[in-house]
Amino acid sequence: MSLRKLIRGHIAKRGTGSRHAPAAEAASAREERHDVVIVGSGIGGAITACRLAEAGIGSVVLERGRHWPLDPKGGTFPHFPSMDRRLIWLDDDSTPFPPLRDAPWSALFTAVEAALPRSTGLLDVVTEEPAVIVCGAGVGGGTLVYGAVLAQPPEPAFRAVFPALDHDRFDQVHYPRARDWLDAAPFPADLLDEAPYAAHALFDRAARATGLPVETIRSAFDFDAVRDELRGTRPRAATVGQYHFTGCDSGARASVDRTCLARARATGLTSVRALHRVTSLEQDRPGGYRVLAEHLAEDGTVVDRVVFRCGRLVLAAGVHTPRLLLAARRDGGLPHLHPSVGEGWGANGDHLAVVHTSGLPADTVQGGPSATMVHDATGTVGLMHSPLAAPLNAGGMVLLGMGTADRFGRWTTGPDGRVRLDCDARYEAGARARAEDLMREVTGLLPDAGLTPVNPSRPVVTHATGGVRLGTVTDWHGRLRGHPGLYCLDGALLPGTTGGVNPALTIAAVVDHCLDGIIDDFRDQRLP
Repeated sequence: MSLRKLIRGHIAKRGTGSRHAPAAEAASAREERHDVVIVGSGIGGAITACRLAEAGIGSVVLERGRHWPLDPKGGTFPHFPSMDRRLIWLDDDSTPFPPLRDAPWSALFTAVEAALPRSTGLLDVVTEEPAVIVCGAGVGGGTLVYGAVLAQPPEPAFRAVFPALDHDRFDQVHYPRARDWLDAAPFPADLLDEAPYAAHALFDRAARATGLPVETIRSAFDFDAVRDELRGTRPRAATVGQYHFTGCDSGARASVDRTCLARARATGLTSVRALHRVTSLEQDRPGGYRVLAEHLAEDGTVVDRVVFRCGRLVLAAGVHTPRLLLAARRDGGLPHLHPSVGEGWGANGDHLAVVHTSGLPADTVQGGPSATMVHDATGTVGLMHSPLAAPLNAGGMVLLGMGTADRFGRWTTGPDGRVRLDCDARYEAGARARAEDLMREVTGLLPDAGLTPVNPSRPVVTHATGGVRLGTVTDWHGRLRGHPGLYCLDGALLPGTTGGVNPALTIAAVVDHCLDGIIDDFRDQRLP
């Protein structure tokens, strides 16, 4: 095949990036009818499915990735980093290659990308000009690969980020529920005495010595399983850093496919369709919605296409939610969306740095999860040690700071019809500077410490939120304005930041808040 033909063929089949022909694809698809369809099986989709099931309401959950059932002997998940084909998701829409515009590199990268075999791997990498966005692909969504830190933003940060929401109700109701949904547990102090947690102990002592507010991190981990790893009765995964950016072979991390989504499925009211990649959304007549999905084989080939017709549609696809909405508006499927859909996207003010200190030998194994978080005096910047497996830790401690950007980006539709990210790394420069100030305050208390900030020209984003802003694109409970019966219940509702902490717990709390206000919508099975 010539380079020109390869490029043309690749461009013609790009996913939400360019124009679809949903009507032509739908004409050859089989059809199913359901009361409720949920797109995405991560935190938002799993909690929604569980709450609906507990209310006696059935749903079908569509997940683009595969099931990852745990093998007690290990080997379920690919190592990170590795060349294991199961690691990276590759399709016509998600790719690790940047959208280069300059010849000859753009043509070369496009050709190589098109020639790569499709793969339904665990890590979904969306590379845009301003950033590389990494999320999970599989039943359980991002909880299959995240660090599982479940931190609640301090009150000043919450009030600054969510001025219209009731902090006291979130503090007393929604955050406690969210911790229950995600099986949160505090990091046990005794683990700090174990060899894989020497870096954690070092960071903990320095953080507490600052006199700033410090908390023991709650995370979605079974620490008895972590102790089993240390005893050798479970495969070693978390204790050797093989849990970040990949699955946790020991089962120590409580991903939602094994918690609230499993509870929903146990009722018999929730069906999960793995390897169903949604390609288009549109209004149905006389009401409701049509969701076109490709049913994939594990090698990424399309087995068949299915049109799911439903009375109510919940979007919980995380990073992909605003992209799906913009593509649907572009193609005429959802013409009445609020004009600001796509806006308010951010990277959570994240900033990485590596610390080398004489208190930590370069070859020290660093287990997970994280143990301690320290906040600055304003309560709007958070910092933690984020243990990574070698060689990613560069022989030191990786620190992750989080804050609030000065400006936010947006997903938009370009002149060529491609849905693209419009953002500038400078938007988060203030947040990074504030995080770095806190880093220097903590690392100044480590022995012989040197701090090296990580400032790539195209940052890797693991905490992407925003694009379907709560109270603007939706009402205050996640109903999409202009389209009755259509909901957003995931991290896209957040305004590009969580106020100095990891977003997972706040996503769960916001979804729980939304469901309190809309659960009765789903009990009315008449079309909206």
